[in-house]
Amino acid sequence: MNASALPDETLVDVLEARARRTPFDRLVIDLVGGLLVGAVAIWARPLGWFPLAAASACFAFYGAWALAERHLRDNHPHAAWRSLARVAGWLGLAAFVLLLFALLGVALGPIKS
Repeated sequence: MNASALPDETLVDVLEARARRTPFDRLVIDLVGGLLVGAVAIWARPLGWFPLAAASACFAFYGAWALAERHLRDNHPHAAWRSLARVAGWLGLAAFVLLLFALLGVALGPIKS
């Protein structure tokens, strides 16, 4: 558990604080690395490719969201950055839910009736 998180902080507050502390280069690596790993996972389809693609989407969308939030915070309140932050945030949340269901599917295995 993060000792610096207050009990009334939301997940968005914690992620925003983490994005502020993370170096710019690391956010770019999250974005580009997530896109590359996801593309390779979808193209090659190794064993467990679906959870891997979902996890890489989480990284890519977090990187895009954090970069957009950083631009908004640095006095660049352009509508495109705001839109990118919202879209990346929602898609990142959807990718996380997809990852949870994919891992659940792997854990349960094939179900035959």
